[in-house]
Amino acid sequence: MELTRRLRPFWRVPSLDFLLLRPYGDSLATPAVRVWIAFVWIIIFLMASIEGVVWGLVGASIVPQATAWLRPIVGLFMFVLMFAVIWIVDASLVMSERPIRPPRGQKALGSTDQPGSGARWFVGLLLRILIVAVSLYVTAPFLAKLIRADDIESHHQRLIEEYYAERDAAFETQVAAQARGIEAHYAGLLQPLEEEIERLRESLASERQRRTQIETTYAPEINVLRAELAAAQARFGDEIHGREERPAGYGPEARRWETRVTELTAALREQQEEIDQRVETVARAIVELETRLASRTDALQQLRREQRQAIERVRAEVAAQQLEENPPRLTFAARSKALQDLRDSPAEAGVPHFETVDGFAQAALAILFFSLIALKLFEPAAVRAYFTESLQLRYRQYRAGGLTEIPGFEHPNDPRRCLNPVEFARQWRHYETDPEGFFAEQQVRMDLAEPVVTQQADQSFQRGLLRHRHENLALERETTERRHEIELDAYEREQRLRAEAMTVQLADEVRAKKDHRVVELELELQRARDAWNLLKAREEAALRERTENAEQSIEQARQERRLHEKELDQQREQRWEELRQTELERQRRHQLELAEQAQRRHREAYQDRLRSLREELTRVRALESEQANAVRVARDTLTQLAEAISVLQERIAPLEVELAEQRARRRDLVAAALGPGESLSPAAGSRPVSRGFWSRSEPASVAPSAREARRELKTLEKQLRSRGERLAAWREELRTLEARRSLREDELSAREQTLRQLQARVFFHEDAIGALLTHDLLVATPIPAPDAPGGSSDSPLRVPDPPQGVTLTDSVPARGGRTQP
Repeated sequence: MELTRRLRPFWRVPSLDFLLLRPYGDSLATPAVRVWIAFVWIIIFLMASIEGVVWGLVGASIVPQATAWLRPIVGLFMFVLMFAVIWIVDASLVMSERPIRPPRGQKALGSTDQPGSGARWFVGLLLRILIVAVSLYVTAPFLAKLIRADDIESHHQRLIEEYYAERDAAFETQVAAQARGIEAHYAGLLQPLEEEIERLRESLASERQRRTQIETTYAPEINVLRAELAAAQARFGDEIHGREERPAGYGPEARRWETRVTELTAALREQQEEIDQRVETVARAIVELETRLASRTDALQQLRREQRQAIERVRAEVAAQQLEENPPRLTFAARSKALQDLRDSPAEAGVPHFETVDGFAQAALAILFFSLIALKLFEPAAVRAYFTESLQLRYRQYRAGGLTEIPGFEHPNDPRRCLNPVEFARQWRHYETDPEGFFAEQQVRMDLAEPVVTQQADQSFQRGLLRHRHENLALERETTERRHEIELDAYEREQRLRAEAMTVQLADEVRAKKDHRVVELELELQRARDAWNLLKAREEAALRERTENAEQSIEQARQERRLHEKELDQQREQRWEELRQTELERQRRHQLELAEQAQRRHREAYQDRLRSLREELTRVRALESEQANAVRVARDTLTQLAEAISVLQERIAPLEVELAEQRARRRDLVAAALGPGESLSPAAGSRPVSRGFWSRSEPASVAPSAREARRELKTLEKQLRSRGERLAAWREELRTLEARRSLREDELSAREQTLRQLQARVFFHEDAIGALLTHDLLVATPIPAPDAPGGSSDSPLRVPDPPQGVTLTDSVPARGGRTQP
């Protein structure tokens, strides 16, 4: 009863294991069993899915159109039904226990096989083959319909198009038969109108050609007159405004060209009137023909509209007499018939069966089923053991401790001695088929294992002794390391006190040197400032001298320009006296226009020159700002390099002193470490010569002070090497920083030189702009023209022309006697 209670949980099959075709869970489930069951599960799932999908779609297709909402429900029901049936049948076949025949003349102990079990298993296999045959002859055609659904739709669409084409052809035949009388009636009315319209179009084209011919005949003369008139008007304007170095005004030449313009205008007007008289008759005929053509065209269009309306009435009457449309529908039978038509079509004639869609569907279903049968027939021994119910029960009994009385099954809970599924199956089958041989084999195994067990106990005892020895050695090593750490801490405290004393001494020396260097740098800075002030005073004196020379040159140029302006005023007065005698009012307007044009040209030239100078000044100032920033950055970099060099020098100086002291200390330690009669080996340097095989052992004659000296000597040598390497690295870094400082100083000098040049260019452009503003103010000042004899006192103001050979674009003197183009 106790055993039955303990085995009861193993008899329950979890739902997930049942769906995964593993009714016994992980019991006797080796990796080969899991892989085999996974392959079988995939094949069964594919077969059930194909059957379910095909029958589900077939079920949905047979639902009437009136109850279309039932299609998803029926399809889902058929899918679940066929999927469950195929899944249950195939799973039962796979999980069935194949009958095992024991050797001839023997009966397995506890075997559950009954007489005729093999026959029943083969009968079940034949029934499954019968189900597959039904599937091949029923499901395969349905699957072919689904695969060729597009072809069936296309075939049905062609049938519908043929139906509508035949219906439209019959309708058009009936309409044409009833519309023959209407077409004959309107043909007699339309033909005279079309002939008359054609005659009117021919007449209209001839009249338009006649008008074009008249215009073409007179076109050369008109073009010549218009060209001469345009040339005469241009020449008259040139004479009036004084273009192309002609004297401006309304003189004899201007009056002659004005007369020529009047004559050409009159001739062009007469010629145009003659052309209009000849074209007017033709234009009236064209208008009359266009009016008649429009009226006849409207009448023709009205008749054609009436003809179309009559034919449309006939079509409506015939359409009302037609029967209701009844195109072929795509029913279940229509799909089967369409599939049969596609099979009988010439395009698929002569194609092998298994190369068609039906053959493909049958082959796919047969391959899936026979692959399942092959997997079941050739299943591994582990799979056969897994699906053997008696073996499963015995294995669970063994895991529960129910077989401990049988030799070979004594340790079910010991992980090292527990039997794995394969060994259990093999031994249990041996026990069932041949119990005597099984017991004899177990007895031999125990006899052979007794020396091995004894040897394993001895080895375990030796491993325990070795473990205790290792623990004692580890404890001794820890004690030794602790003592060494205490000695090292004492030595480090002593060295720290010495380093602090040395640091205080070096700090005092560095402070004294730094104060002395600061005094020297202040003296050098004062001398540099005095020299710079002297140089600045000299440059300012030279600049004032150049400024005075430039102002004298500007004043002399102004005086010359005033004299030239006076000469020009006298010439203008004489010219004005001559011009006032002809037409004073016209000449005043003309002089005012000239003054405005000159003033505009002066202003435009001034604005262009001033704009270009300001743009150049802006660009130079931007360059000056960039260069000043670069100089400031270079100076900051140079200051940083100088600080880094000073810091590095401060580090190197105390380190050199410390190295010298440590070298002296090393010599003292070497002398103390060597005993009487000993010397340093040339190859070993400062290391003492070894005295024996054990390098750390000392003879009894060596005093404790010598050992301490040697230990201190080794430490001091390590410090000397590390500090020597540090000193070499700092010296190399110092050389690198000095080289960088030299490069930065050269770069700073070049940038300062460039900055001075840019500042000079800024001063130059500012002087040029000032000179340009002054020059424009002088040139643009209006000067009243003197009153001519016989003239009035309100004569217009005249802007004087610049001197001969001088323009607004000429060079202007700038600061320092130079000129700005």
